[in-house]
Amino acid sequence: MRTRRLAHLSAVIVMAALALPCLLAAQEDDKSLTPTTRTVTGTEIVHYKNGPSPVDLSAVTVAAYVPNGSGGYNVISGTGTSAGTFSISNVPSGFYLLQLGSSYLVTSNTVVDEDSSWDLRSNGVVADSSTTLTFDLANLDSWQSTDVFEMVCPNNSAFEEYDGTIGETTFAGTFPYDSVITADLSDASQGDRYVITQLSTQTIGGLPFTSAARAFFPPGFIQAQGSDTQISGTLATLPQTYEFEANVNGAELTAQALAANPNATLVGTNFVLDAYPGSVAKGERTATPDLVGYNLSFFTAGPNITSNRDFGKVSYGNPFPATWPLFDIYFWTAMTNFLAPGATNSIPLFTSVEGYNTALPTSTSPIRPLVGVVTSPTINGRNFFANQTRVGLTPTLKWSPPSVGKATFYDVKIIQLSDVGGNTVETSVTTVRTQNRGLTIPQGLLSAGQGYAFVIRSWYIPGLNFAKTPFGSGPVSAFTDVISGLMQP
Repeated sequence: MRTRRLAHLSAVIVMAALALPCLLAAQEDDKSLTPTTRTVTGTEIVHYKNGPSPVDLSAVTVAAYVPNGSGGYNVISGTGTSAGTFSISNVPSGFYLLQLGSSYLVTSNTVVDEDSSWDLRSNGVVADSSTTLTFDLANLDSWQSTDVFEMVCPNNSAFEEYDGTIGETTFAGTFPYDSVITADLSDASQGDRYVITQLSTQTIGGLPFTSAARAFFPPGFIQAQGSDTQISGTLATLPQTYEFEANVNGAELTAQALAANPNATLVGTNFVLDAYPGSVAKGERTATPDLVGYNLSFFTAGPNITSNRDFGKVSYGNPFPATWPLFDIYFWTAMTNFLAPGATNSIPLFTSVEGYNTALPTSTSPIRPLVGVVTSPTINGRNFFANQTRVGLTPTLKWSPPSVGKATFYDVKIIQLSDVGGNTVETSVTTVRTQNRGLTIPQGLLSAGQGYAFVIRSWYIPGLNFAKTPFGSGPVSAFTDVISGLMQP
């Protein structure tokens, strides 16, 4: 499965040298106590397959934002190093907001571990648009319009998807290497190995499910920018000896997706079974090949699943070692339209209900949301979902825990909506991670005359010690979004 989390999580771990204003969760201040101070220290290191890669903190803003008891914040500057370490002296005890470049975290820790882990190599080079692949592959299952043709390399997280010709049993032609998402160049000398699979369509319960029917492991190859790589061979027929119970509570997932906003519209319902090349102890942290799926293809799609239903067993082949653990993914997507102040044309902003689970569905245990939307969100005590004016430059967001599941922590994202030539243009301002259920936005982050949308994402990662490793993950993880109405200062 393409790593849908990779883009937004990599923004957390790759620090940009931006002096963005910060956010701090609303905290109760006990004025009767004189806080002691300490030196806050920590690390920001990304652990890849080929070893650790420290984030260079020597040229980014390192600071602690501490509540001053009067609705404002005292900013205490710190220093960082190219080895991914940082230090901030004289930080009072209690909660504060830690800023490392464009990363923001509400914590009370004296020692902060902002490390993260990814199951891919760190030194990938993004392929340019002139890099191509030329296929000459035989023994396809006769191509159907809803079939899926994938080419995946977990070592560099490349995920490519192509469309075949109806009725054909061969796959031939020259195609762009970055057909679906930006892909890193292959380098066999660094362990890059690809798998090509055809997921053929079978109708289950009246819907087109796809499952792995053919597979080919091409020899390792090295790509240069602008090159064309020839891939030829014969796809192996995979015995359909495995079964996946397509039991999904689509009504529950749909309800959570539509709870993102009263004006939200459901645009996609997808679930898949994937194989993982190694341990999932630290989460599913690279691109992985699909074995079974519904609505996988970018080229075709079936109807949305909006009811609770067990569609039955989907047979599939599995060309991977038995040591590769299996996990399912669900992702229901909704969109809400926004019109920036002064603009003529609106744009959709997308929200998700998404989960990763190593406990596969059975006839008595369906895929269902692991965590729901936050409840009772407000802005300055007012309706979070209604369009609001005069919210001020320092509004306060508050919310209650989700009614479905239990949140491990929350992310709050601020999106600026601007009028550019009559068009609404979105700009991501920043995101803060917190276990608290309140967030006050200080002066300097919002600008008069602009519009804003706030996304509150509830995360569920059982077993995660948030205080110790707030940017870690695990075998099971899930999140669900709500998005505000249009907010104007």
